[in-house]
Amino acid sequence: MESVTEDRKVAQAYLRWADVEADDRSPRYAEWARGVAADPELPALIAELEPVKRQPNLLFASARFEGVPIAPWAEVRDMVVGAWPAIRSCMLARLTQTNEARRMATLLPAIAHLVGPIALVEVGAAAGLCLYPDRWRYRFGPGRSVGDASLPLLEAIASPSTPLPAAPPQVAWRGGIDLQPLDPADPDTKAWLEALVWPDATGGVDGARVDRLRTAVAIARREPASLRRGDLTADTRALVEEAAAHAPTVVVWHSAVLAYVPAFERAAFADLMGELPVTWVANEGAALEIGPPAPWAGPGDFVLRRDAEPIAITDPHGGAVTWLDDIAR
Repeated sequence: MESVTEDRKVAQAYLRWADVEADDRSPRYAEWARGVAADPELPALIAELEPVKRQPNLLFASARFEGVPIAPWAEVRDMVVGAWPAIRSCMLARLTQTNEARRMATLLPAIAHLVGPIALVEVGAAAGLCLYPDRWRYRFGPGRSVGDASLPLLEAIASPSTPLPAAPPQVAWRGGIDLQPLDPADPDTKAWLEALVWPDATGGVDGARVDRLRTAVAIARREPASLRRGDLTADTRALVEEAAAHAPTVVVWHSAVLAYVPAFERAAFADLMGELPVTWVANEGAALEIGPPAPWAGPGDFVLRRDAEPIAITDPHGGAVTWLDDIAR
């Protein structure tokens, strides 16, 4: 049987990403991904990178960071190829760190049952923008609001059974780890995070997401969290121990992180979470095996888990949460 070449693997991965991840969320990026897959040069260039650096998210953000505009693929293809040395360097130097604050709206129901102050730990924290659930208000549909009206708003669609807290959590301490933590006070951080924001349904800049990102960066700058460089399997225990000195309940949460971690490390991290005295909230792709299976989740869904148990499906960028009791199975 003929083996599949690395450039063909890249093309297939980009086609799958267009079909599963981008078509319904960003038609422009779906078009770009299909353009890359059909290109006579780019799959081979991308295949020269290690697999973790071949992601469409990383390529497209790096291209935009290096000046490629959001435009039809036919208009930007030659720009991408011409700027490939700079784009390649950016991809090698950076990580996919889509710090989408709206994901807190889909994480919040998982801790709605907790009472009293919490210490919040995020793994894969990037600039730590998802460490501030107490600095936002939330609207989950008509008549379903949480938080003070003076706070900036995060909106998500929540199914009827989704539990909502009476108020945002009281966060006594917040900290995170990342292989490459970002400083929210650094203008370069803001520029990189904005480059990671997908084009909207019209094919242009998603102004709502960019505005939300800028608000989240401003919040993180005003009240810096304890962010440090670290690996989730090697360094989370120490961070949890530090967090436990600040509140009786420690919550460890993360979203869209474990897809970038090898399977054996995901398993080791899941074992660690089972050992530590924490509430573990994971919001990750449905295909990742970090607990009991969730066969009712679609290929483009995220599964929200609490202490490994699946409790809901969510939109990857935080736009919706459907509680387990409301899922047609």
